[in-house]
Amino acid sequence: MDDPLTMYGQRPQPEETPEFLSAKYAELEEELSKIPTEKKQGWTSANLKCPLLTNESHRLMFLRCEVFNVKEAAKRICNYWDKRIELFGEVLAYKPLHVGGANGALHENSENTQQDADRVRFTWKGLYLGFIRPLMTHDTGGRAIVYTDPSVLKGYNHTVEERYGVIRSIWYVLHSILEGDDTVQKLGVVVIGYPHHAKLSYVDRKLMKMNMESITGCIPIRVSAFHICHPPWFFGHVIFPLIKVIMPERMRKRLRIHSGSEEKVLEQLQKFGLDREVLPSDIGGDVILDMDGWLQESKKKGL
Repeated sequence: MDDPLTMYGQRPQPEETPEFLSAKYAELEEELSKIPTEKKQGWTSANLKCPLLTNESHRLMFLRCEVFNVKEAAKRICNYWDKRIELFGEVLAYKPLHVGGANGALHENSENTQQDADRVRFTWKGLYLGFIRPLMTHDTGGRAIVYTDPSVLKGYNHTVEERYGVIRSIWYVLHSILEGDDTVQKLGVVVIGYPHHAKLSYVDRKLMKMNMESITGCIPIRVSAFHICHPPWFFGHVIFPLIKVIMPERMRKRLRIHSGSEEKVLEQLQKFGLDREVLPSDIGGDVILDMDGWLQESKKKGL
């Protein structure tokens, strides 16, 4: 197995001394000031309406995501807030992205407008659908592992409301992994995809494009690798050509395809620091998936 910290060719994080961080915060502010007003409206609005959500901890996630390239961090943070407001609306966007707590954006609040109530309802539908799920485990390098199974989209109707609900659910899951975890903010996540039982009719090109836009240009998360396990027959003819169009080149280089028997795929994943103990039972691992239980626990904790 290669070095678990460098196996995917990602840039290493610098040492975060107080002096270094102070300088980078100042550089980020300077870079943000250079961005034209019309291209940072969401960021400006967020600073006015929810300053507690745009504090140094929030900015640090974007700096870490871009390995302290302040120009790219400034661009991402502006894209992020524009997209967050587009997805969650002018009220929910300025609340913490939590399912619990009276002030959580995804809390089922009787005071919500009908439009916001629908946003929350379709987001919960997306969460229960379970297109993307946190395993609450890590590879040997410390990266968080998330699991996606496109076959769950058999219960998805390809409507605009459901599409946005799934995207908001992805935002929630990734934020829950990022918040408060310095290691994951620095090293990122590994995505385990299991499309084996998916059918061609489940493919939603618009959903794939929206998902990729959020991951590659908005949410402050470093995607170290996509491991696609047991792809269906149509993957090479339909999905991979689409991936080549919507996925940036640097991310395509981190795409790994694993086929063969269950044991063979597990052996291949182990070479990437992904032992059976941290993988989902769907592909032969030891982790039993319980999305409902995780959501209810998050709700109780106000997260």
